[in-house]
Amino acid sequence: MAAGLLMATALPAMAQQEAPQPAENNTGAAQPNPYHKPEDDARPDPVPPFRLDKTLKTIPVPKDRVLYNYEMVDASLLPRDKKGIWVLDFACKKLRLRTVEIPGKGRKQVFYLYYKVANRTGAPRMFAPQFVMVNEKGQRFEDEVIPEAVQVIRRREDDSIPLLGAVDNIGMIPPSTKPNVDDAVFGVATWERWDPKADRFSIYVRGLSDGYVEVPAQGGGKPVAKYKTLRLDFIRHGDERNLDEREIEFADPAYEWVYW
Repeated sequence: MAAGLLMATALPAMAQQEAPQPAENNTGAAQPNPYHKPEDDARPDPVPPFRLDKTLKTIPVPKDRVLYNYEMVDASLLPRDKKGIWVLDFACKKLRLRTVEIPGKGRKQVFYLYYKVANRTGAPRMFAPQFVMVNEKGQRFEDEVIPEAVQVIRRREDDSIPLLGAVDNIGMIPPSTKPNVDDAVFGVATWERWDPKADRFSIYVRGLSDGYVEVPAQGGGKPVAKYKTLRLDFIRHGDERNLDEREIEFADPAYEWVYW
């Protein structure tokens, strides 16, 4: 036992003596790493700061002119709205379908909603939209970031107009102050995931207004805030095996303002 104790005491001292020390040159400084390569010093480009107060690029368009294939939404305040809220003007085409080559996934069919937003409120407004597709069962499908789809859709719809996809469409929209002209933002919401069996579905667009109401929570507790939201309603004919955008159309009525 004494021999074992002696050995156990000696081991830490031996380990301390055998621990490798950094090589030093005659000046006492550490030697450079012989395996160092110039590319080891490379660093990625810094991530540009994300600013919520950035101003979105706008395109001048004729005010109040009915656009071809667009559903024009009435932004007038409703009796149940609180006084003093603002509402952005919104118009969109019906839901359309496009095949897109997505890296790592191959060719995928992508649903998209092409839209136009204008600010007639008289002051700059923050635009941070949310697009949620909801089927008849209540399943929710959030719009997705698909940059490859944005470029494909822009070439199809109008290549001369800058088009903003998810995330890029967050920022300030300046007020339209020119006579008979709207300074509009054009954007697109995209979905790779959806319910191909749904015959009826809705797209909820939140972020077009600062209006909200508080409703009692079920079972008591803190009230729940519901926000003024545009609901777009669609009908799709056909089956899930042969998807065709021509089978998708707006319901009648095409939309309703709700608190959601």
